[in-house]
Amino acid sequence: MLTTCSQCAGSGSLLCGSLWACLCRPLGLYCHNVKKALICKRFLRAFRGRFFLLALLPVAALLLFALSSSAQEVSVDEALDLFLKNNWDVLINRYEIDKAQGDLIQARLFPNPNVSVNYTGMTSGGSRTDATQQTYRLDQLIELGGKRKYRIGTATEALEAVKLAHKDAIRSLLVGFYTTYYNLLLSQLNIDFQKEDLQKFDRVFQIAEKRHLAGFLTLIEYTKLKLARIDLENGLTATSNQLRNDIESFSLLLGGNIRIQSGQSQVTEEFPEYSENEVLERAYISRWDLLALERQSKSFDYSYRLAKAQRIPDITIGGEYEGFGKNLEPGRGLGVSLNIPIFARNQGEIARRSAEYSQIKLQIERTKRQIEVDVKHALNNYRSGLTIFDAYKTRKNEMLELQGRSEKAFSLGGITVLDLLDTQRTYRDFMTKYRQSLVQSALNQALIRVSTGEIK
Repeated sequence: MLTTCSQCAGSGSLLCGSLWACLCRPLGLYCHNVKKALICKRFLRAFRGRFFLLALLPVAALLLFALSSSAQEVSVDEALDLFLKNNWDVLINRYEIDKAQGDLIQARLFPNPNVSVNYTGMTSGGSRTDATQQTYRLDQLIELGGKRKYRIGTATEALEAVKLAHKDAIRSLLVGFYTTYYNLLLSQLNIDFQKEDLQKFDRVFQIAEKRHLAGFLTLIEYTKLKLARIDLENGLTATSNQLRNDIESFSLLLGGNIRIQSGQSQVTEEFPEYSENEVLERAYISRWDLLALERQSKSFDYSYRLAKAQRIPDITIGGEYEGFGKNLEPGRGLGVSLNIPIFARNQGEIARRSAEYSQIKLQIERTKRQIEVDVKHALNNYRSGLTIFDAYKTRKNEMLELQGRSEKAFSLGGITVLDLLDTQRTYRDFMTKYRQSLVQSALNQALIRVSTGEIK
């Protein structure tokens, strides 16, 4: 906004208000009737003199602030890359893989040997007697029945299931990602439209002002146009605030370190047709939740086998070195111990693992049905939204022509202010619904990909 310096009102000396407040006023520089000067002469002399660096610092600060607060425009694919790398929920969920990897490492380990040392039969003074016995013993547990193999199989399949579940968690988060991205895009489209609409209205307003001064437009009608312009400015202010909020929300999704905005060129008016059978076939192959459950069922199968293998007792083999008597005469020995499974044969654990395996099979069937429902919902929303968008698209040129004709008719005095405002209100409502249906169709298209399990 250009304004007149405080001491030059009416002289034609113009200076950017913010620059004057930041530079001239702190230095005590004011214009003194310098006609048709863009910047006051004393301000220019300050730049040439010793105040150059001092005058330059506020400008540099303003430029740096503008650059730091501006949002970088990115495409949806670029934003998706940032989302996958920096999103907090994605990073937090990724540690589930590390935990499952730890379980696999633990499952591969062998039991540790046990060492024991005994010294008995001493006198109260610590002297040896004929009953003195010194023993060093080493025992090693040996697992039988394939327990280690089943334990490793359980952990391996569980790790693969967690990896697939992590991708499904990302797929679920993508619903929020695409919704926020296209809401941001809609706010940007609204701002661009409102700015252009305000410029068009200003041209009409200038004509109205001339007609009012010439006596062809009443004060009431002229005032209605002023109020209409205020409404346009307030609408632009509200949309600008919404855009800032959308940028902050989207930046949080991307890790909170980068302020970006969506690329407006990402949305076109052409949308493809989808075959329900093809989309369902792709979903059954690619949906990560179904793939994760299938790998988890294999893990439960190994777990069930492990529970049955627990009925087979493990054996402990030990060897010892002994010393007897006052001279600790050497001796050696071997030993084997095992549990006799007469009463407890791991019946409860086997029943539990069997129930878990049956349960996961039902979950797989339910998930297949859920995939079908998700795909059909996504396709129904896409087709319905596309029908709405096509209805607005076919009448877009008609509304543009109507808006242009109404402005020309008003400038020629062919219609009243009320007719003009009513036509423009209808035009704005139509274009608002057109943009909403356009962005909604693009969002619905992205959600079809999400429903099939597609991440990128």
